[in-house]
Amino acid sequence: MINSSSYFHLQAIPSPLRGTMIDEKDFYSFISTKEGLADNSIKNCIKTLRHINKWFFDKDLNKENTEAFFLFLKYDKKLKPNTLNAYLFVFRHLVSYCKDRGLPYDFLEGFKAFKKTKPDIIILTLNEIEAILETELAYGKFYGKDCSFLDFRDKTLIRFLAFTGCRFSEARDLKIKHLDLSAGRAIFVETKTNENRSVFFAEDLASSLKKLTEGRDPEDLVFTNSLGRRVYESDFSAQLKKRAIQAGITKRVYPHLFRHSFATQLLMSGVDVAVVSKILGHKDVRTTVDNYLHLADETLKEATFMHPLIRKNVDPSLTLKSVKKSFESFHFETDKRFRYSFNQDEKGIKIELLLNQRS
Repeated sequence: MINSSSYFHLQAIPSPLRGTMIDEKDFYSFISTKEGLADNSIKNCIKTLRHINKWFFDKDLNKENTEAFFLFLKYDKKLKPNTLNAYLFVFRHLVSYCKDRGLPYDFLEGFKAFKKTKPDIIILTLNEIEAILETELAYGKFYGKDCSFLDFRDKTLIRFLAFTGCRFSEARDLKIKHLDLSAGRAIFVETKTNENRSVFFAEDLASSLKKLTEGRDPEDLVFTNSLGRRVYESDFSAQLKKRAIQAGITKRVYPHLFRHSFATQLLMSGVDVAVVSKILGHKDVRTTVDNYLHLADETLKEATFMHPLIRKNVDPSLTLKSVKKSFESFHFETDKRFRYSFNQDEKGIKIELLLNQRS
């Protein structure tokens, strides 16, 4: 193994980028106009650039020092592969920047992405999500203003996150004019991937959103705080933590966990990974695969066996198992609109699913 500490006493190598400090404003201008990055990505790039500038202020930006920098991050700072790749992402934009500005740009030659570790994602079960939605938090007054509506807002926001799989930032920035309640649809603009995206929701959530937005200006944000301003993730997370405790949930519950849970439930129900990727708004389906490696191999195996050409050569009992799992994923036992019977014996499966008559 390379001893990382030996890299921090390198003799300076002559370079036009000696004592490198990349100008923040110029780099910001470049990645905003020429790289086409979304606002969130730009913010993260600039934040990371500050760390890079701090380390390189008395060093040349060359291949040897870049290698030393990553060894420092990996062994001294003990950063994980995903974080190291975030730094690498900025360095790749620095290469483009240096090319554009006529500066040497060979400092990243031969660098490859760090192998991602299997993410340790713990998801919320359907029962846990329901338990959180059944909690009640008492909001008092803020500057003399009644804030009792915030309990309803919180629950509507939780349902929106849990039932659409959107990012918190997308829900936070959603304007009323981008809701089509009759179609059960929300349109996200200027997303993380810089592309517009639609998500769909059922009638009950549409009803709650209507109640939340009725009579308000179309330019207003859907979800606001007591002052009518955007919801801060830190404030919402604090309330979410209280709800989790009240619901008896010991897992760490945070806004993005609803997105992970949503995606995992879809994949475990047999929804094609490409479709899930589209719903989540991932630019590349590989992002979906990388993020959800926590799915059991058995689930991925069953999904593969659902392919029509493969299924006919698979043990029939595995097909029956897959059908049973698919049926169970609908959780009809919690839906009072249906009545059903499910019977399985050595000959196969018999399912009866009927609508309950409305009184």
